[in-house]
Amino acid sequence: MTKERVLSIPEEIVLMLLNEQTGYFYLVEGWTLNCVMAGAALADLSLRSRIDTDEESLILIDSSKTNVPELDICLAEIVKQTEPKDTQYWIEYFSVYSETIIDSSLRRLVDSDILIRHDGGFYSFSSPKLKADEESLNQDIKVRIEEVIFTDNIPNPRDSLIVGLLKACDVLRFIFDLDEERESRIDSICKIELINRRISMGVEQTIITPLQRQTPLSRNLPQVYLRDILKNPHTKDGNLPALFAKFSEKFGPVFELNGPFLKPMTFLVGGDINRWVHRNARMYMTSGNYFRQLEVACGAQNLITSVDGADHFRMRKVMKNVYSIEKFDERIKDVCWLTQKFMTDQGWRKGTEINVKRDTRLLINKQMTNILVDTDTQDIFDELVKWKERASNCYVGHLLPTFFARTPAMKRRFNLLNEFAQRIQQNHTPFQREGATRELADDLYSLHNSDPQFMPEQNLTFMLAAAPVLQSIYVGDLLGFAVYEMAKNPHITEQIRDEANVIFDSNTYGQDQKFSEMSHDVTRRFLMECLRLYPVVSMQVRNVANSCVVENFSLPLGQRIHIVQTAPHYMSEHFPEPYKFDIDRYSEPRNEHKQSAYAPYGLGTHICVGMNWMNLQMMASILLIAYHYEFKPIPKKHHLKINPFPTLSVTEKLKIGIANQIREIPVQKFREITNTQSR
Repeated sequence: MTKERVLSIPEEIVLMLLNEQTGYFYLVEGWTLNCVMAGAALADLSLRSRIDTDEESLILIDSSKTNVPELDICLAEIVKQTEPKDTQYWIEYFSVYSETIIDSSLRRLVDSDILIRHDGGFYSFSSPKLKADEESLNQDIKVRIEEVIFTDNIPNPRDSLIVGLLKACDVLRFIFDLDEERESRIDSICKIELINRRISMGVEQTIITPLQRQTPLSRNLPQVYLRDILKNPHTKDGNLPALFAKFSEKFGPVFELNGPFLKPMTFLVGGDINRWVHRNARMYMTSGNYFRQLEVACGAQNLITSVDGADHFRMRKVMKNVYSIEKFDERIKDVCWLTQKFMTDQGWRKGTEINVKRDTRLLINKQMTNILVDTDTQDIFDELVKWKERASNCYVGHLLPTFFARTPAMKRRFNLLNEFAQRIQQNHTPFQREGATRELADDLYSLHNSDPQFMPEQNLTFMLAAAPVLQSIYVGDLLGFAVYEMAKNPHITEQIRDEANVIFDSNTYGQDQKFSEMSHDVTRRFLMECLRLYPVVSMQVRNVANSCVVENFSLPLGQRIHIVQTAPHYMSEHFPEPYKFDIDRYSEPRNEHKQSAYAPYGLGTHICVGMNWMNLQMMASILLIAYHYEFKPIPKKHHLKINPFPTLSVTEKLKIGIANQIREIPVQKFREITNTQSR
């Protein structure tokens, strides 16, 4: 039930700027948006009878608090000023509070169930949408403003102020279909109230004045050369986040990497960079070009990784249903049975050794392909992995010439990808899916049937076959690092086992109790530390779509940018003793993960859509392994080497010994449970 209250003018401006098709906001130039939000705060203070304006100055009327934090901050500053200042002065003065005003407005709108916040920083309206004032509590702000513009009714002061502020944003023409008559009507509305005229004029003047101000001096990018790479202690161990953290200490947050036979590459690194990317990258950068060559090679186009805007938002909504926490809770019994079945089939028992990289990838593949597309690929998985890694190194990372991706062996492996897609299709006839739990393949087939232009067959094949394989690799590699740390830290593994005993001995998970709501705090913090130290996808690659200045460095149109969002994981200012494995980082009062510097799943609109599912899947796998096995500890002098390309993983040589099998695995029991629940 939505709690009714009077919205502030900044909140209504935010709501007007929300583009329901893309899930984010109409792009407004940074300084303009700052001035408009400052003007919105002043407009709200005026309507609350705290201030007024005349032709020359802004006048304080009442200094009593409004109980809206960001408005009270502005009001307190006005109270401090002993000499009268004009409206333009205060708009410029309060422009620095723009982010605070926006963030506070968004938080209240979400808390009031007016907006829904989605992963990646997207927003959508809930229903009923919003309230305006006491006389029109449930009227949509856009309906009100449309009525003001397209009728001859005299607008109230509130709506007149909002129209004036939106005109300064230059977004009304994108929201409404305006002709010359309506444009003239908008100009007239903006002149009705004196306060409106002063604020609108103040905003317009402050938008013009930055052109006459000193702008940041763009500098030449610091250069990193081969000798710097060779001297870095992390070059040999393959730890890319730590490597770039060291580079940042020496060269700063923006630098260019030069090497033999490589084109110069621009890197952005640091906690402040992460914050900027999370808030601003959608305005200046695009992801499409980076993955285009791989798409063409696979016969696909405009996949979720390479599109932005409305199509990306729409695809995320489709995928969100598949990777929801609720969906995982439905499938936890399947995850458990598949995991235990795999460990039995692979001969995991006392005295044996695990090939960490291969076994953890195969384990996750057993889970992912059966749960997402109801098709097993264990027999061809190794070949699919070889195709993926070679294709990524050729078409995405450009570490190898592209002809290496067109060899007879690669063509044969690509045919296996198509064979996998055919297997999925054969397993998804209406008769076979009757009564089955709905999963990724069902949703993608439905999307293709309902909108074949948005999800064409060429994309459907790739999404069905490649997505589970890619996820098997990424999640499997993270599990590999987790198994390594379980062997290295037996005291933590024992605490994880205690949580596993409570969960699995009771046998209530997935029935009487949701797995996501059960107690696995140590396992959660253990996983978070693994994600910090070993982020499988260590960087994001984008192309500059609109030239911008970052940390006083100019990034020109078309420039390819490598954003190493995980490098801050190894910076002591964000994570004290960054090389120490410490799960207490994520407990009160430290909470070191609650900052932009912690970004194992990426940043901004392309943040991993399946991260909630992945966290639960990883925790379930870790708990099940600890429930059944004890590992031989890694020798103290062992130094982990990481394979950095195409994504971070342990090397093929890493093996872990099973010191003890604590429990036998009741495979038949779990098969019966799975058959009962899924069919």
